[in-house]
Amino acid sequence: MRVMAAVMAASVLAAASMPAATVARADDTEIERLVRQHVQPMLIAAGGMAVAVHIDGRTLFFNYGLADMARKEPITSDSLFNLASIGKVFLSTLLAQAVERGEVALDDPVAKYVTELQQGGDIRNVTLGELATHTSGLDRTPQQYEPAHRGAYKLPDFIRYLNSWKADDAHMPGKQEIYSNTGFVLLSLALQRRFDTPIAKLMEARITAPLGMSSTVMPVPTANGRGQLAPAFRRRAVQGYNFDAQPVGAPGNQQGRCTPPPATWRPSSSPISAHCRTSARCRRRWRWRSRACSRSTSASPRRSLGRWCATAKSPSSTRTAG
Repeated sequence: MRVMAAVMAASVLAAASMPAATVARADDTEIERLVRQHVQPMLIAAGGMAVAVHIDGRTLFFNYGLADMARKEPITSDSLFNLASIGKVFLSTLLAQAVERGEVALDDPVAKYVTELQQGGDIRNVTLGELATHTSGLDRTPQQYEPAHRGAYKLPDFIRYLNSWKADDAHMPGKQEIYSNTGFVLLSLALQRRFDTPIAKLMEARITAPLGMSSTVMPVPTANGRGQLAPAFRRRAVQGYNFDAQPVGAPGNQQGRCTPPPATWRPSSSPISAHCRTSARCRRRWRWRSRACSRSTSASPRRSLGRWCATAKSPSSTRTAG
């Protein structure tokens, strides 16, 4: 996140610091000097930075530091960086496009698509529009509401937290602006459910592919929920570092304690059964109807029904995303 913010800031500052007359006659050497002047203070002991400056009808690239210190690989104009929270722009664009097409509405409750939330409390009042504008009332991370929780939030933890969430005067849907990673994870899940498509594939089909953005991708969630790039992209991904010059994660791995929607999901065509509200009931239903239910996912039967409350009458609807 820090790297991408720095890249964008350097590009804007470099261009903004030049008077209009200077811009018109500036040569590459002068532009590079101005970029370096703003970039140098932001560089840390490890890693590096790639800067793109669009000026006078052309685009110039400047690269600093190493993509991987252990392998001594330099940053190049082909290096891939983690977009971090810039990904929220892509998600909100995806939502806006769906609204324009009449596929969803900004005032739609998120519980309309993430149907497990229909069993919750105040979360039922949160809309898609509020999630996209940081006005849902949800905290930045679930841990701020549940400080005692340990480990990452996988989907069952996330749903439990949302259903137990209570809005107060400082966290009221539609009333305050609170920057919320939680809200965008939930928005991602809602869009995935609405279109019965993994969010990475949805983003590619609707935004990046039509725009020819062949090097912009969303990591695909793995079995542990962490997003991971395909090998071809992973080879171009830079290694992240903290301010102590220590590596953070593996190149191309998506970090964060609140994981994105998993690759296996229940399509909207198979709603939760009215008689299947708890894990205990789901396990009983599994025993009653084990021959009729699908075992097409890699998860165990108990986990499949205990967590997803899938119905026995739609055995073919359970999918595993590739």
